[in-house]
Amino acid sequence: MAISTEQPYQKLQRTYAGHVFGAPASQTFIDILKFYFEPEEAALAAKMAFQPEPEDVIARRAGVPLEAASELLTKMSSKMFIIGFRRPDGTRTFRLKIIAAGDGLFEIPFILREPSPDLERLGDLWDQYLNEALGKEIHSGGIAISRTLPAIKAPKENVLPFEDAVELVKNAPSPAIIPCSCRTAYRNCDDPIRVCIPLSAGTPTPREDGTPVIDPHHFVGDLSRIRPAPVDEVVESLKMSANAGLVHLTMNFQDDPWFICNCCPHACGLLRGLTSWKGVGAVAPSSFWSILDEDLCNGCGNCELRCPVNAITMNDGLPEISHELCLGCGQCTFVCAPDALSLQKREDKILTPVRDDQQFFLTYAKGKGVPSEVHRH
Repeated sequence: MAISTEQPYQKLQRTYAGHVFGAPASQTFIDILKFYFEPEEAALAAKMAFQPEPEDVIARRAGVPLEAASELLTKMSSKMFIIGFRRPDGTRTFRLKIIAAGDGLFEIPFILREPSPDLERLGDLWDQYLNEALGKEIHSGGIAISRTLPAIKAPKENVLPFEDAVELVKNAPSPAIIPCSCRTAYRNCDDPIRVCIPLSAGTPTPREDGTPVIDPHHFVGDLSRIRPAPVDEVVESLKMSANAGLVHLTMNFQDDPWFICNCCPHACGLLRGLTSWKGVGAVAPSSFWSILDEDLCNGCGNCELRCPVNAITMNDGLPEISHELCLGCGQCTFVCAPDALSLQKREDKILTPVRDDQQFFLTYAKGKGVPSEVHRH
């Protein structure tokens, strides 16, 4: 089955564009897809869905003999560019990865592979695509993709369990520590790398019974880079991240929110939604905001330098806080020596609006006016 034209990649691009996150047409995205898929793989992947389907269903839809389809699906799943499972009854199911979020198409090479010129080229392509099209697209839904968690050491009161990073880690079925794919890809800051925290082994995939389809002959990467970690070690990673000025972000729903990213405004595709693309669906604030006690403030200005979203400006020797921009991350409180800044509940008491990922995707799609496949974790 020899395919040498751009057509398979164009069709695969349209398939990704059909997901609620979207994938605007661009030669840059075509070049990205060429990193992940050979032409024959792209042609088959273009006929796949974002929900698990038996391989014979995929083969019939693509008009490909089952044996040939099975071989290609195994190869793509082994490279971890699609998701494959063998159920207890022997049925093999496969689905496309979503474009980003946790272990999406974007993240997986930067999580599993060592730095190389090819990986740097891929990072440059993703950065170009984010700036020219994808950034605004993914931040244009009816609900923010991610939400802010107040830093674990910041002074605050009345924290609900789903707002507390430590509680999320304690309740996670299998927390791990992995390299930050954004900072690995874009190479534009010196912040800590191994601080991203998947909260469960299935994130963000529909949970399938069975075993992953991975043929070691086709696998590329190092699974030891995804390291399960005890709760105490993960909490220490949160503390280190907060001390480094990183913002705890998680998915914008209450139950099993997939991961905690520790994000900087330089590389993060989420925070950059606020600072670069001004997307309405970028990052939701926590239910807190920073409050200043003017009598304690010494006017040092460290809080202005620390704020990741430029929500603080010095005015006549005192910090002026834009509560419209404030994420409620608490980073300003870390550098306030006299403790003049603290986190307090917002007057409007912002709460995470949806319970789970299914409600999230339905709400996100409704805001964009597009249909949504129901994602089930």
